[in-house]
Amino acid sequence: MILKNIILENFRNYVQETVELNPKINLFIGENAQGKTNLIEAIYYLATGRSFRNSRELEIINWNKDYLRLQIKFFKKSVNREFFIDFYYDKKGNKQLKINGIKQKKLSNLWGLLQVVKFSPDDLNIIKAGPQERRKYFDLEICQLSPDYYHLNSQFYKILQQRNILLKEIRDKDKKDDLLEIWDEQLVKKGSMIIKKRIDFLKKLVPVAKNTHKEITSQKELLDITYNSVLIDNPETDIEDIEKKYLLKLKEERKQEIIKGVTLTGPHRDDVLFYLNGKNLKIFGSQGQQRTAILALKIAQLKLFSYLNEEHPLLLLDDVMSELDDYRRQYLINLIQNNEIQTFITGTNLDFMKGNFDKRGIYLVENGNIKNLGRI
Repeated sequence: MILKNIILENFRNYVQETVELNPKINLFIGENAQGKTNLIEAIYYLATGRSFRNSRELEIINWNKDYLRLQIKFFKKSVNREFFIDFYYDKKGNKQLKINGIKQKKLSNLWGLLQVVKFSPDDLNIIKAGPQERRKYFDLEICQLSPDYYHLNSQFYKILQQRNILLKEIRDKDKKDDLLEIWDEQLVKKGSMIIKKRIDFLKKLVPVAKNTHKEITSQKELLDITYNSVLIDNPETDIEDIEKKYLLKLKEERKQEIIKGVTLTGPHRDDVLFYLNGKNLKIFGSQGQQRTAILALKIAQLKLFSYLNEEHPLLLLDDVMSELDDYRRQYLINLIQNNEIQTFITGTNLDFMKGNFDKRGIYLVENGNIKNLGRI
């Protein structure tokens, strides 16, 4: 997969920028708060339909403008075809997405079209933050591989919302609890499918992450990643068993759920746990060990996407090179160069880059302006 160019209009601190991109490594250097991360965010947005920042959606529009437009052109080797995405969004809430000139009804149609792997310092929160952060991360990555998973998730959370409303009405308005059975059946069906898809994804991802982690740590540490749910006894559990246990659990917890007014069991309560040498990495791991685990996770995702799609996704490295030691940094650069993965790297300088690479892929970012230093 090769991103050929990107046009940013009124996106964050960009007013009007057109960037022709290098098919291999693209280095965006500059001082802080100049727009480097904004560029990475724009690419990510056109791959997933959302920002990786915890900010209000309207904030992606330039403060002094009423709308934004993002356009990209990229080539997918797997289908031998060029794609063009045009996205418009204004402060009134109007959105318009076009793919190859055809209007799309939903922004979710972006899923699976342009695949990316993003790595930034904030990704340490996958380990350090709560279960919600880990569920969010893994759900987003599954969506990139299987767009139908996005719709499945949306359906589940709509059902969950309606069931929680009913639980509160039973508690506060003395409604009959037998009405829950209709919602229980739907919740169990969708929820069990989500759990099964998460487990299947981890079955593919975890062995690659474990092997990658062994390489990075010279066999000194053992990483493991497991799915944690009261509905799962072992990873080989089939969906019928999950459904039976799920339904039974809902019946067991009905009185408690009515008292609290919320659904207590399901994929919305599950977690993904990281272990290093058998110990919980969140609790017992150093920040360096946590960072190495995330690096292994991201590389594993990159390898898995490449294998399943028969082409590499785009690799977005936002201000991470300075966070890695020399060995881990060189390991990552060698992987990129040996596999010719189109990569976008941000940093304040070029000190982390050693060896030969295409100088035409160096860009200076200053106050929302991007200059290609290799072509000046």
